[in-house]
Amino acid sequence: MAEFSKPIKSLRHYQVLHFLSRFFLYGILAIGAIIAIIPFIWMTQTAFKTYGEHSTRKFWPAALTLAPYVGRPAPREIVVEMKPADDWRNVPRSYSQALSGVIQVDEVSRFVAGELERKDFPLPFEVNLLAVDLTDDDTANYDSFRVTVNTKVIGQFVTRLDGQQLGGPNYEGADRGRWGPHYQVIDPDPNHFVVRESWDTWHIFFNNFIYAWKDANFARYMSNSTFITILTIVGVVVNSTLAAYAFARMKFPGRDLLFTIYLATYMIPAAVTLIPNYLIIVGLEEFFQTTFGLKNFWYDNWTALTVPFMINAFSVFLLRQFFAQIPDDLFDAALIDGAGHLRFLAQVVVPLSRAPIMTVIIFNGIWAWNQLQWPLIVTSSERWRPVTVGLISFISDAAAETHLIMAGSVITMVPILALYFFTQKTFTEGIATTGLKG
Repeated sequence: MAEFSKPIKSLRHYQVLHFLSRFFLYGILAIGAIIAIIPFIWMTQTAFKTYGEHSTRKFWPAALTLAPYVGRPAPREIVVEMKPADDWRNVPRSYSQALSGVIQVDEVSRFVAGELERKDFPLPFEVNLLAVDLTDDDTANYDSFRVTVNTKVIGQFVTRLDGQQLGGPNYEGADRGRWGPHYQVIDPDPNHFVVRESWDTWHIFFNNFIYAWKDANFARYMSNSTFITILTIVGVVVNSTLAAYAFARMKFPGRDLLFTIYLATYMIPAAVTLIPNYLIIVGLEEFFQTTFGLKNFWYDNWTALTVPFMINAFSVFLLRQFFAQIPDDLFDAALIDGAGHLRFLAQVVVPLSRAPIMTVIIFNGIWAWNQLQWPLIVTSSERWRPVTVGLISFISDAAAETHLIMAGSVITMVPILALYFFTQKTFTEGIATTGLKG
């Protein structure tokens, strides 16, 4: 009986050790996952905060509660009596007589009422509206408007509405017009000027994202980043595929030595190559300008932002390792059918290498999208600057508008997350099946 009890105790001892080891391993992984996700949670929360909420280190933003959305007054359309804006200061140039009107706000939401009471801001209050004509023609077509509270001075934080754009004035308790009321010019006819007053939930919830998109000119930056990223990916895939195939399937003198030297370039820090790359761009710019008369063909153009990154050692190494695993019998069969290296690459190797090629696309897409230092060096205008540079516009000598920076960061992250979400299966397969050993 004692002889049977020893194996049972040994089995139980093994089970306990196995359970403790797994518990310890999963505990470490869970703690690591929590630590890794904390910055993302902080960024997302901050993106919904007001400047005041972030400054006072308020943990949970009001926009993610029900308070700003309940008890909102019903929208209304107001016919505003417009008069010449003779008592306004810093009025922008208007091709027609600038007009001014007043809207009285008697009712607000429960949330805004509490904010106003806390800051001793009495109801009712007056909203001043300035209309200017920015169109150079003979018609009084007012297309740009300024909305203020308790001031008739056009300053930095005055809300500007173009066309039928929606926005709210800045007042005590409303960070950049976030909590309402929100105004939209329905009819800019001077004789029948109609304004719609509402409490728009879209602006209350996404205010920081809307302001970041408008103020930092994210539309231009996003289109620039998209074009730069796509062009870089296409260049990397084409060049890396050709180079990797040559190193993996073609035999020529010094191939292995050349590949070793080429791979060693991956060990050079990017900071070391920054100045040499910049001097090359300057030299190419001078050459094209003096030889062909082409100004800004390299500097401050998409060429400097894409061409230097259209091939990198890691992508060639990754694809070369996978290409080397393809059986030689396939090439022999293709050779019998009359196929050469290029046809074999296009019709056999590339279809079999979908997973590692997708991995190259994801890695280089992320690298190209997140470029910041290089675009700042080789560009001097907004013409080709990417979205990462747009985030810098929220950093001034006075202070950094962190809540807008985080909102812009969330916007810049969405395309990368979408790319990974739709390609994660292929990406994981590429990492798992591609040999990374020498």
